[in-house]
Amino acid sequence: MTPPTREKKRISWLTVTIRLLAAACLVALVISGTALMQQQRDYREGNHAYEHIRQLASPPPLANGSEDQIYHSEINFSSLWELNQDVVGWLRGPGTLIDYPVVQGEDNAHYLNHLLTGERNRLGSLFLDYRNKADMRGRVLAIYGHNMRDGSMLTSISLYKDPAYYQAHPSLTYFTPTADYTIQVFAGIIVSGTSGALRLSFDDDQDFLDYLGELRTGSTFQSPVTVEAADSVIALVTCTYNFNNARYILLGKLVKNA
Repeated sequence: MTPPTREKKRISWLTVTIRLLAAACLVALVISGTALMQQQRDYREGNHAYEHIRQLASPPPLANGSEDQIYHSEINFSSLWELNQDVVGWLRGPGTLIDYPVVQGEDNAHYLNHLLTGERNRLGSLFLDYRNKADMRGRVLAIYGHNMRDGSMLTSISLYKDPAYYQAHPSLTYFTPTADYTIQVFAGIIVSGTSGALRLSFDDDQDFLDYLGELRTGSTFQSPVTVEAADSVIALVTCTYNFNNARYILLGKLVKNA
């Protein structure tokens, strides 16, 4: 029997290599397809869950004889608490897709991938920083949420990188069980997730005012809203894709509605 020539050996190894590469590509395609299907399933199930929660949060009609001076929230917090005691508020952005309950957990990790219902889902929940007070006392209060490919959760926040978007959406509304607030947007910044740019505590009034000045300097838009030392600021935080591990932080003055 004639031994295989060097050229035949080379062709044989080339064939094997091609087949291995083809198999690897097929595996990668299957994995990618499975991940995409799981993503779409999470989007579908998560958005369906939040639509149900919005219906649950619709306020019941006022009883006859209700006194006007009593605060009646647009959000039915009693129904939400039957679902999850961690609910502390509701964030709504007129003209945007933002219309979600806000929860507060024991840390800033759990609600990154859990719905209000307790189910594990990549949409997660909007959540107030566990170090903040749910009654909205504090200089800076932070609410976190994902930037999703389907535009849900806090995706709309990253659109404030365009000054025209700010002009069209200068405010949001935040509801709590005891009062509702207008969020008067005044700055938006792009930072690294490890920059420490978001501060929740300050040494004194001047430290706080200096910080606000820094925020305005780095803002992606200009706003006429003034913020004083006695004001509270709410920071809405989501991912953005300007660079690896980037965050967009939208900041607004919290004004209690009459």
